[in-house]
Parts: sequence; C-alpha cells; structure tokens
Amino acid sequence: MSGQVDQALIKAAVSEFLRRGYHGMSMESIAATAGVSKRSLYRRWNSKLAVTRDVFRTLRDERNSVDLGSLEADLRALVTESTQPEAVKPAAKLVMRTMGEISGSSGLLTAYRKYLMEPRIERLRGILERARSRGEVRADLSTDVACTIVAGPLMMYYLAVLAEADLRLPTDYREQFIRSILRALGA
Repeated sequence: MSGQVDQALIKAAVSEFLRRGYHGMSMESIAATAGVSKRSLYRRWNSKLAVTRDVFRTLRDERNSVDLGSLEADLRALVTESTQPEAVKPAAKLVMRTMGEISGSSGLLTAYRKYLMEPRIERLRGILERARSRGEVRADLSTDVACTIVAGPLMMYYLAVLAEADLRLPTDYREQFIRSILRALGA
C-alpha cells in the first residue's frame, strides 16, 4: 500500500472517530472520507477495532517530559501545553467520545488504556517522581494520587470546553491551576 494511501486512511480514520465515535463510524465511511476503495482499507485493517487501535496509536502522546528543574516549571509547561486553544477541543472530544464507548467493548478499553492513558500517566509519574526526589512533593502522598491531583483540573477544563459550559475562568486561570496543584502536592 502506498504511503499516500496510508496517510489518507489514518487521517480519515481519526476524523471519523472524532466525528462519529467508535460505534458510529464504519469501514465504508472511513474509505469514503479517505477517497479510497474499501478494498484498500481492508488491506490495512480487517476490523473497526483494528482501525481504532491505529487511531489511538496515532494520537498517542509519546513526548517525554523534559526536566525543567522544578515541579513548578514542569507543571507550568504541562498546563500551558494542555490548555492551548487549538489542542483542547480535539483532545476533549477524543476523551469524551472514548469515555462514552469503552464500557461496552473490552478491546476498545484495552486499546485506550495502552495507547492513550498509560503513556500520559507515565509521563506524569515521571514529572512527579523527579519532583519527589527534589523534595517538592509531600512524602505521605502517593505518586498516583498526585497524578490525579494534577489531572483533575485539566480534565474538568476539557469537559467544560467541550460542553461549551459557561465556565467563568479568570485570565490567569493557568496560574491559578498551577498554584492550586502545587499547594495540594505540598510543594
């Protein structure tokens, strides 16, 4: 299969997943969106779950967090990156689409966990373990509880943006997120 067809299919699969979700997309809609034959699609993937695994693999966050020297600097970079307007809506849509559909499919849940959730948790654990070694996180706080303290405000922000909720955030909301997280972590 040509590289151009591969790219068109992956792009179409991501688009269809974000637009329709796992249960709503079809092999036919992916092929039509990509402008290729179903035969080309089936040469690459034999099922909708196989397509979705590749969608998740494509969307996987493979960035390693660079140690910026302090928990505050690392959080500032993470919060800023996670709340960039051009990234928030697609990320929030992906999370919501997936959350609504994984409970009914063990294969989808496994793919979500492997390609989307675990890499993000590992990245966050790395940030927090470095901070712990510098004495910036309370000793009595488990790393995974600390992960949820960091992720909580960002998840709520994503949900509010996606729902177009009337969330009245101040202009310095990022700074307030960071300060609140640092206080909760005991930094």
